[in-house]
Order: sequence, then structure tokens, then C-alpha cells
Amino acid sequence: MGDDAELWLETGGDPTILIESYDYRYSYYGYDYNDIDDYDDFNDEIIEEDKRKKNTIVLIDAECISPNSCASIIEHCKDIGIALEMRYYARQNETSTQSWKDEAKKYNIKPILLCGGPEHNKVDKKIIKDIRKVLNTNKSIDIFCIATRDGDYAGIAKELRVKHKRVVILAPKQTSKKLKACASEVRDI
Repeated sequence: MGDDAELWLETGGDPTILIESYDYRYSYYGYDYNDIDDYDDFNDEIIEEDKRKKNTIVLIDAECISPNSCASIIEHCKDIGIALEMRYYARQNETSTQSWKDEAKKYNIKPILLCGGPEHNKVDKKIIKDIRKVLNTNKSIDIFCIATRDGDYAGIAKELRVKHKRVVILAPKQTSKKLKACASEVRDI
């Protein structure tokens, strides 16, 4: 077996390790690795490839987030990933969230309206339940974007991160420190 084949086997077939540990006399992906600038360009391409926009689901706690923040949420989502679905959650007869209906229609955000009387953390529990359902049924979702300021989502944020999902919290400045600590990223809206 030649030196190239042995080196390839030692690296487990990982071309980035092979490039770092071997002085190529030819080019790979159009780069000449005898030129350190070309090697840096190749590494930058790998990093950029990892930052590619990923499939995202956006969940909005309408009890915590004003509908005036809707445009800001949409702008952040364009930057974060490809929003496959956007939902806002509220209680059906809650007067404080009625203005979400018009904003949601403008931006094609699906309403999830809960019926029944007021119950402590009813909307939070539904969002958490839906996150778990999406996590288990839709493997194509890479990023969970949650618009809230409520610390009740810290546990699910940790759970998502353990499962290698990116958790982006879109929140006003007055947001739970516990939630911020559990997120992959926090953006102000």
C-alpha cells in the first residue's frame, strides 16, 4: 500500500485532516495547497458551508411578545434560516392577543389558538408540547426559533441543544436570564 493510501486510512477518510497533514503537489477543489492563502480560502469555504441557512420553525408566544415586534421577528428569521413554518400561540378569547390576528395574516403566520378558560402556563405548555412533537416527527428542522421572554422555555431549550439543534430566542431586553443561558443565540426584538 502506498503512502497516500496509508495516510488516507489513518485519517479515517477525512479530507480536511489529510490536507492539513500532507503536502499536496496538486490541487483539491481548485485550490493549490502549496499556497497557504489558497488553503485559508478552502477553510473559509468549509466554515461558510456550515453556516448555510438551515430549516427553521418559528414559534411565537403571543402572551409575551407584542404584535408590534412581528416585522422584527420576520427580519431576524430571514437571517437565521429558511422558515418552513411560523406559528403564534394565544388563548382564543384573550383580548390582549387579539391584535396578533391581523399581523399574523400579513406575514402568513399560522395561528394556534387555545380554547377553554385561563390556566397557568397554558400557552407555554402547548408550545413545549409542539416543540417535542416537531423534534420527534420532523427530522429536517435544524433550528428552533422561539419568540418569548419567559424562563419556562429554558428546559426545552436545553433539551433541544442536547439533541444538536440550534435554539434562537427572539426576545425583548427584559428576558429571563435562565432562558438566555440555555439558548444557542439570543436576538433582541
